[in-house]
Amino acid sequence: MATDHIEMHAEHRQWLSDNAMWRDDLALWQKEIDQALDGVKKLEEALREHRKGLQDHRDSIAAEEQAVKDHEHALAEFEHGGPGDELLGMAKPHMDNADKHAQQRQAHERLKRQHHTVLAHWSLLLKALTQKT
Repeated sequence: MATDHIEMHAEHRQWLSDNAMWRDDLALWQKEIDQALDGVKKLEEALREHRKGLQDHRDSIAAEEQAVKDHEHALAEFEHGGPGDELLGMAKPHMDNADKHAQQRQAHERLKRQHHTVLAHWSLLLKALTQKT
C-alpha cells in the first residue's frame, strides 16, 4: 500500500491500466459468448439429429425383431410337416438376416460410443456453466 503521493499516483496508473485490460478481456469474452450462443442453435439441431438417429436405430431393431419372428414362425411350420425344399428357401434369407444383424451390432456400438461421448461432454459443459465460483 502506498504511503506517499508519488506511490499513490503510481498505484492509480496501475489500477487504471488493470481496469483497461480487464475491460478488453470482458469485451472479448462477451463476443465469444455471443458466438457460443449462436452455436447453441447448432448444438440443439445436432442433438435433435442425434435423437432422430436413436429413433431410427430403435425402428431398425423393431423391424429386425419382426423379421426374426416371421422366420421363426416359418421354421416352426416347416418342422410341423412343411415341404423339404422349403428349408433351402429359408437358408438364404437367414444368412441375409445374419449379415444384417452383424451390421446392426456394429451400428449399435458406433451409436453407443457417440452417445456416451456427447453426454460426457455435455455433462462437463453443464457443470462448468452452473458451478458457483
